[in-house]
Amino acid sequence: MRILDRYILTEWAKVFALCFVSLAGLVLVSLAYGWVPDFLHWGASIWDMVAYLLLRLVGEVTLLVPVSLLVSVIYILGQLNRSQELAAARAAGLSISRITAPLWVVAGVCAGILVCLNVAWVSSSQETARSIAEQAEFASLAKKGGQVKLDGDSDFVAFDQSKKGRRWVIAKLSLAAQRGSDVRLHLLDAQGREVRRISSRLVDFRKNGNRWTWSFLDGRDMTFNPVTGELLRQPHFDKLILPEVDEDPTVMTSSLIDPLRLSFRELSAVTENAGLFPQGRMAKFTMRYHSILAGSAICLVVVAIAIPFAVVGGRTNPMIGVSKTLGLFLAYYFIDALFSAVGASGTIPPLIAAWLPVALLAVWALPRLRAVD
Repeated sequence: MRILDRYILTEWAKVFALCFVSLAGLVLVSLAYGWVPDFLHWGASIWDMVAYLLLRLVGEVTLLVPVSLLVSVIYILGQLNRSQELAAARAAGLSISRITAPLWVVAGVCAGILVCLNVAWVSSSQETARSIAEQAEFASLAKKGGQVKLDGDSDFVAFDQSKKGRRWVIAKLSLAAQRGSDVRLHLLDAQGREVRRISSRLVDFRKNGNRWTWSFLDGRDMTFNPVTGELLRQPHFDKLILPEVDEDPTVMTSSLIDPLRLSFRELSAVTENAGLFPQGRMAKFTMRYHSILAGSAICLVVVAIAIPFAVVGGRTNPMIGVSKTLGLFLAYYFIDALFSAVGASGTIPPLIAAWLPVALLAVWALPRLRAVD
């Protein structure tokens, strides 16, 4: 590593650490302002409050890293430009792409870290934090004599297994008891027409190895003509097991939660059943899933938009470049929110809606990178 590379990385790390710690502190204060009153109302312990806030802060790292990276890159390059150090390096025969090479490496590392955070650590922290809040609320209700719903109990579960042509409607589902009541399972053909319906008073589900087995109790097995919709037969059964039915009930309950509250692991499990072109509620989960993946690539894009603003302007204040870049970054998040809304509605495929803002920003940045190089 050249001396110049070490120098740039050292100066960048100082600014990045300062930005990250400052933003993390602001986020922590915001979380405390929103959640501490609830925990105090529930009578939770100080440890539960601290653990919840720290776990939630881990989930916010995926936003803090790109913002801190953006501010630190634009500021350090602006400082180098203002002190004529960039001019000296270019006079020595180095191109802008070579001078900023360590920053590109840092951006790639940050993108990789965000992927690891989303797939593993953030998922665990979000699930644990949600569990802490739910248990504190349940304990408070129990002390007051209120009706307590066990973790994993759900009322009216409607779940589409689009890939396999199955649609579930369950009046009550309990993961703790591994049982559901008032169940209807619609089996569809390739055109989405109903060919069979299982209607039962109860259903039991058990996990055997890596596979779930569903036992329908006391119901009717109805067969339909898919063309006319005519009911052909409806024999009664005491117990019915369909070997091909292997849905995970935890995925069903996850589909009832706001996608913003789910971890990446839970989103992955839900969207696995959504099909290539999800519609309705499933589109929101798929949009959130792809947005998290696309968010990792923004680390590379912020470096691309920071460099053109930082290496021009001579002795101008580096904060001017920071303000311009932040303005563009806010415009990016506005466009991203717009496409997220469109993708969540199912108007365009969520995969395209998630990656299109990143692609548009890259198209804007690449010609300007070539111009300053």
